[in-house]
Amino acid sequence: MTDPIRLLRELDAQHFTSGTMIAERLGISRASVSTALAQAEQFGITLERRSGAGYRLEQDIDWLSLDTLQQYLPPDSILHITLADTLESSNRQLLKNPQHGHVLACEWQTGGRGRLGRRWLGSLGGSLMFSLAWQFNGGPAQLAGLSLAVGAIVAQSLREAGVAQIGLKWPNDLLLQRDASAAQSGNPDNTDYAKVGGILIEMQGDALGPAQVVIGIGLNLSFPHHWQDELDQQAGSLQAAGLRDSRNALLGRLLGALEQGLGQFTQSGFAPMLAQWESLHVWQMQMVNVIAPDGQTQTGQLLGLAADGSLRLLCCDGEKLIHTGDVSLRRLA
Repeated sequence: MTDPIRLLRELDAQHFTSGTMIAERLGISRASVSTALAQAEQFGITLERRSGAGYRLEQDIDWLSLDTLQQYLPPDSILHITLADTLESSNRQLLKNPQHGHVLACEWQTGGRGRLGRRWLGSLGGSLMFSLAWQFNGGPAQLAGLSLAVGAIVAQSLREAGVAQIGLKWPNDLLLQRDASAAQSGNPDNTDYAKVGGILIEMQGDALGPAQVVIGIGLNLSFPHHWQDELDQQAGSLQAAGLRDSRNALLGRLLGALEQGLGQFTQSGFAPMLAQWESLHVWQMQMVNVIAPDGQTQTGQLLGLAADGSLRLLCCDGEKLIHTGDVSLRRLA
């Protein structure tokens, strides 16, 4: 079957391109062109079709470019970037051979996922979906708070790129404060904030080290409004919230910040980043329910974090530490 993304790369928003021309250029049948481009909407792409003229994009796609990305990295960067059109999951692919400093970014993921196996939904040209492999010489104990450190690095980079209202939700969600007029009645978890990104960290290695870690990051630069019904929480758009960077510029900015920040984390751990993370925490000092995988709920006030990244929850019977990330947080109305 012909990959629709391969064909979409032949189109732009300024000119019509005939199906016959695409077929000749790619060495495929005219029927294959028609069948593949009929799938454009599943990628969040709208095409204009005109008899006798061909196909035209409603809006140009901001494709990732290796040459452009390299321009944003410092000359001494150790990062090695690989780009792909379609992957099941950049994390799964990179885990097969997690070489230190290898970045794998793709235009589209067929099996993208977030924490607890939740589905990750993006749009072609409107998302960043990438993974970074990093090796730590110590074992898992060295990695306490790593996902929180990555969250702080990404959120700070987004603020520098113009997204002033970006915030963090423990343990690994990036949230955007919504306009008050858009915050209608509903789940208190979703009314004031929309999710624009998430972090998924997976590890392999021995207990004493070294540990190979793959850091997966997904961000919504834009998000088709009609896809909202497919999600169980409100999704947001970074571009609508003031993002100034192009797609390539943002990925380059993030990679540079991650390389520097992971180096600092290797030396000092999460503790030096704790105050920065709490300053970005959207529910700091608010009342929440913490729901464990077995359904048990604890209610308390979010005091912040411990030095190892555990959540500090002030309950009626005293302060408790929530160590596991396999919980759900729900802010009390």
